[in-house]
Amino acid sequence: MDKNIDYYKEVFNNISQPVFLMEESYFIDANYKALELFNMNSLDELILLHPSQISPKYQPDGTLSIDKSNYYIQKCYKEGECTFEWLSKRLDNKTFLIEVSLKKISINNKDMIQATLKDIETIKTLKDEVLKQKMQLEQKDNFINKINQTILTTSDESKNLYDSLLLLEEYKKALDESSIVSKADLNGVITYVNDKFCEISGYTKEELIGRNHNIIRHPDTKKDFFTQLWNTINQKKTFKGIIKNKKKSGQAYYVDSTIIPILDKNNNIVEYIAIRNDISALFEKDELIYEQFTDELTALPNRQRLLNDLKNLVSPKLALINIDRFKDINNSYGIEIGDKILKSFAKRLLTFKSTNLNIYRISGDIFAFLAFGNFKLTELHKTCINLNTLCDRESFLIDEDNFDISFTIGIADYNEKILTHAEIALYWAKKINIDIGIFDENMPIYKDLKSNVELTKDIKQSLKDDNILIYGQKIIDNKTKNLKYETLMRMKLSNGKILSPFVFLEHAKKARLYPMMTKKVIEKSCEYFKDNDSVFSINLMIEDIKNEKTINFLFSKLMETKVANRVILEIVESEGIEKFEEVGDFIRKAKSLGCRVAIDDFGTGYSNFEYIIKLNVDFLKIDGSLIKNIHINENIRLTVLTIVNFAKVLGIKTVAEFVHCQEVQDVVESLGIDFSQGYLFHEPEHLV
Repeated sequence: MDKNIDYYKEVFNNISQPVFLMEESYFIDANYKALELFNMNSLDELILLHPSQISPKYQPDGTLSIDKSNYYIQKCYKEGECTFEWLSKRLDNKTFLIEVSLKKISINNKDMIQATLKDIETIKTLKDEVLKQKMQLEQKDNFINKINQTILTTSDESKNLYDSLLLLEEYKKALDESSIVSKADLNGVITYVNDKFCEISGYTKEELIGRNHNIIRHPDTKKDFFTQLWNTINQKKTFKGIIKNKKKSGQAYYVDSTIIPILDKNNNIVEYIAIRNDISALFEKDELIYEQFTDELTALPNRQRLLNDLKNLVSPKLALINIDRFKDINNSYGIEIGDKILKSFAKRLLTFKSTNLNIYRISGDIFAFLAFGNFKLTELHKTCINLNTLCDRESFLIDEDNFDISFTIGIADYNEKILTHAEIALYWAKKINIDIGIFDENMPIYKDLKSNVELTKDIKQSLKDDNILIYGQKIIDNKTKNLKYETLMRMKLSNGKILSPFVFLEHAKKARLYPMMTKKVIEKSCEYFKDNDSVFSINLMIEDIKNEKTINFLFSKLMETKVANRVILEIVESEGIEKFEEVGDFIRKAKSLGCRVAIDDFGTGYSNFEYIIKLNVDFLKIDGSLIKNIHINENIRLTVLTIVNFAKVLGIKTVAEFVHCQEVQDVVESLGIDFSQGYLFHEPEHLV
């Protein structure tokens, strides 16, 4: 079950696009990408925020962000979904443009909103640049058409010759401002260049005039291209095309070129005029876009490309291919060999590429087949079997060493959650040790994930409704019969059912909700006991002590309510406690405030007498698994006696948990245990 929860969180948090979950008008959950987009360190910073709180006060159209966000939220609830552009703001107050897709979903008959974000700042910049370049090219074509028209309508006898010459001069000025202009004689020797030609190429006019245009020819441009160019203009036709040129520095640049043969009155070519526009920026941006959608190591399309294709391709079917134990290869042979194996594996995958089957590298050691169109799921399954057979038959030769590679595959059919389903199928195949898993809604793991989703919702709802409760159980002093209390966490569901931590605690940790629950218990315990003289205890786990915000909140609340001298902080014994240096620091700080410290559940598999000596605690609470059968098991009795004697030597008080009958209590008292706790004396009750 824990592994399933781990996997569910991994699936959710590794979705490449930022995803939020909203209830009414407030955020109640988000994945890692969403937190990263807004520079947030934890979910605590986002929970119960309104969208306007992570936006500037006004949107670009002048509308208040709070009004506009409420409009779209209500529109989504009414119409089911909507998409719009939005100006957001990170914690550092930097604004950025996103595309927001809202979709109404229903969980337990409760309407909520799933918000998926896409950063479109870069895309919008690219579009603006493309539009600008397009307008320049259209402007250039208009100038050329006017020049041609002027040439056709102007003759030696024209009485408007002077006006036409003036007009041509104005056209020339306009072209010189916007375009790269040059003239050449019949042999291609440059006779004129404008300032923009010099600016772009890096040459001076003196270096260019009298030289052949070959001076800017890039070696990548083939001779056939120039043969076609000369054939065109020698036939008195205009040549249009994109040419890759070379600057004086050797750097390449691209120009959209128009070359016009100039004719005399006898219709003979006298020279050539070339008008060009620098479109290098478009090529650079195309390369940037290519890089964003391409895996650098294997040159395969990457996860982002896969996500785009999943949206746009017809009837997609997905297979995720995960190389088994690839981490061991990296650790044993080094990352360089590992990279070579990945590149070789990618080449082998490409042998299966077809018109309706694409190949991707998703991350690390995970690749993908994406089939679409009339490529059937059964065909995809067969392709995966063939890949498996091929790799079983042929090893990978890397630097004269042969590597046998195995892998596990998860397959899913077309569905709006196809990537998640493929990941579940992959996880399931690994869990039951098969080569290929095909997603099925009847998979136990899928049912578990759905159950975990519901439990997560219950925890969040309980936090929102202030239904994290504290219960108290009495602890009896076996000599004086004085009482103290242990505070215990409970969770109340919307239907009134009360759950113990056994049901929800581990899941709350994995869902990153546990710190908020601990703070609720700390706050309510301190507030409840501040107005009486009772001694009480609060349970803490290693996760709490490692969380600086939780500990700061604890110490602040203890000082605020002035109960530090009456509180016992019970640290639940768990794996790694004896190696955790911060435990000692925490205990010293707590004791400096007047708190006492207990080790809870002592006697389980992690018990170690040595670290008890080092930690300097006040109480040992002997685990209930030892106490409950102490009256019928002599070996257990001797074990507990050893713990009690050890504690007495160190001056540590002992507490027996799970005292459920008088026979157990009689043995507890005979062993000299200082305190007893259990249903014999008191069942936990709600403290209000």
